[in-house]
Amino acid sequence: MHTPSPLRLADLALRPIPGMTLPSQVAFSPSGRCLYYLAPHLGDRLGLFRYDTLNREEHLVVAAPGEGDAKETQTLEEELRKQRLRQTLGGVGDFQILDDERALVNVGGAFQLIRLPDGTTIDGYDLSDLQQLRKCGDDCFVATTGSELLLVFSDGRREPLVAVAGDGLSVGLAEYVAQEELGRMSGLWLDTSGRSLVYTEIDESKVAEHLIVRTDVHPNVVERFRYPMVGATNASVVLCLFDLEQRTRRVIKTFDDQHYLANVVWLDEDRVMISSVNRAQDSLTRWVYRPGDGSLTELDSEQGKPWINLPEREFAIDGDLLTTSESEDRLRHLIRIHPDGTRSQVGEAVVRELLGVEGTTALVVATGGLPTQEWLYRVDLVTHHFERVADSYGAATGVLAPGGRATYVSASSRDRTPVAMLDTHGETMLIRATSAPFDLTAPEMIELSSATGETLYGAVYLPPPELREGAPLIVSVYGGPHAQLVMDHYGLTLDLQAQYLARQGAVVVKLDNRGSFGRGLAFEAHLQGRFGRIELEDQLRGVEYCQRRYRLDPQRVGIYGWSYGGYMTLLALTRAPEVFQVGVAGAPVVDFRWYDTAYTERYLGDPGVNQDGYERSSVLDQLEGLRGRLMIIHGMVDENVHFGHTSSLITRANELGKDVELVVLPASRHAPTDFASLDRVARSRTSFLLTHLGLSEADQ
Repeated sequence: MHTPSPLRLADLALRPIPGMTLPSQVAFSPSGRCLYYLAPHLGDRLGLFRYDTLNREEHLVVAAPGEGDAKETQTLEEELRKQRLRQTLGGVGDFQILDDERALVNVGGAFQLIRLPDGTTIDGYDLSDLQQLRKCGDDCFVATTGSELLLVFSDGRREPLVAVAGDGLSVGLAEYVAQEELGRMSGLWLDTSGRSLVYTEIDESKVAEHLIVRTDVHPNVVERFRYPMVGATNASVVLCLFDLEQRTRRVIKTFDDQHYLANVVWLDEDRVMISSVNRAQDSLTRWVYRPGDGSLTELDSEQGKPWINLPEREFAIDGDLLTTSESEDRLRHLIRIHPDGTRSQVGEAVVRELLGVEGTTALVVATGGLPTQEWLYRVDLVTHHFERVADSYGAATGVLAPGGRATYVSASSRDRTPVAMLDTHGETMLIRATSAPFDLTAPEMIELSSATGETLYGAVYLPPPELREGAPLIVSVYGGPHAQLVMDHYGLTLDLQAQYLARQGAVVVKLDNRGSFGRGLAFEAHLQGRFGRIELEDQLRGVEYCQRRYRLDPQRVGIYGWSYGGYMTLLALTRAPEVFQVGVAGAPVVDFRWYDTAYTERYLGDPGVNQDGYERSSVLDQLEGLRGRLMIIHGMVDENVHFGHTSSLITRANELGKDVELVVLPASRHAPTDFASLDRVARSRTSFLLTHLGLSEADQ
């Protein structure tokens, strides 16, 4: 019988997190017999695996490169792609199943074509320097290098199709804000026949460059990023059609810097749906383009109050577009948009995510009995019947098999460890199960009311009973839009930082304040026009609730968070110094006038119009209020929340004579990925919080 081991400080830096090692990027083979997925193979590196559903056997197809292997090197483009997707593990980055015999595999930004039965490499293609590829024939790919669109053949030939030359110009890619804020990673859309390609031509020449000087390498390297800050010029995108048979190019539509290209979906071989949202992101328009006659007609439009949350995925279904919308009651529902532009809603469920479509079956994640639950449903698009899958778990997601005959399911609850299984309409086949090697206790769930009457949900990590009364309280916070921390899945229990702090004698609380994701537009809209006020108000109510319920020491309160959570930490220490005595801010935004357009303007609007909202959202003008102990942790090559935020805060703190402790991660971007950086974050944050809250320092 396995005996759980004690949770050590060094365990907080382990990646993947022990107990969260289920398959990722799961895809079925076209026949539906095999599942392919990425899973940890060598430490923190991923390999490509196959699960044969007939024989119920798992096989390693492509091994992760060993430590120090030359194949483990990573291109800058791949490193940034993984940052956008919040992927922290090395090895195989992603893959495309081409047919039952072949797959395209990406390792560190280098593509290779492999045979699926044995994982051997298929030679002949020149796949060097490519960033995106689409199969367009038995022996051909259409691909982009970033500056050139080309055809790649099995005999090693490359045929150029379109080239751009000039600083800030690219082809077949997605610009930074499309990837980071709009969820669009692609710039290539091939029709099912493989004859017509829709692609992007991007002009970022007027977008200001942000320079990052890498002092962690010698000689130093300067990285140049086109980063549109609030109020400044965005990229312009020309959407084009390339006929791969006739070798002709046509412009479909140009999107200037006041509009964002949102998505492209081929409805059939002669109709492609194109969607765009305006810069204020309160108006979404869809068009249908017909390559046959070159016509572009409006299909549908909707207005958002106060903004539009773009659908993550959209699919063609019998000539219709299957998507999601919040336009009716400000809650997200599954809808079909018909060729004449009319809409029909599919069921009444509040949908979190549309995952896929096979035949007349859709797979969705919808809100469960509580907003903290994410239930998985198969949806019959004819009868509109919702069939729940994995109904004994608090959270689940999945992938449909070809024809909808089966469903891959990944599920867990805060008190049930994760499982991966194949569900065939009620019968299940276990593929993988995982559990943490530590003795962990699921956090206690709490509910309290906001000032405007909404129920707020929280999770509390408690120390041993003998240490609870009079204990300090630590708030683990994010607080910003488009995120929800308190969910009924095992990841909540596997927050090793919160668990460790609780073991040392602190009560740790997480609370999803108004403005967070998963509760509909009305709940999110509390943040419109200003950041920092509503979120802090709710977090303070959470502090008061916990202190009263658990009889805690009101003079010992700490807080920590990363990114928006780092911003919230700064707000707590500067605007509520009578409550918070110590905080650790990771990669914090200091002033949202220095953040990107697509995120910030969605919530705060035009800085020229809402100057007061931007000023009141800034931390710098409130720094005089800092009385407690503050630590900031920030990566010097952070391309998302630039290190300049922290530099500006430190400069202002020096002017005011305020002491701020700084931990610098010289080689880290927004999300640290290497063990050394993650270990430094865990040790610095833990020691700082415990020491200044009067608890014993952590083990070393």
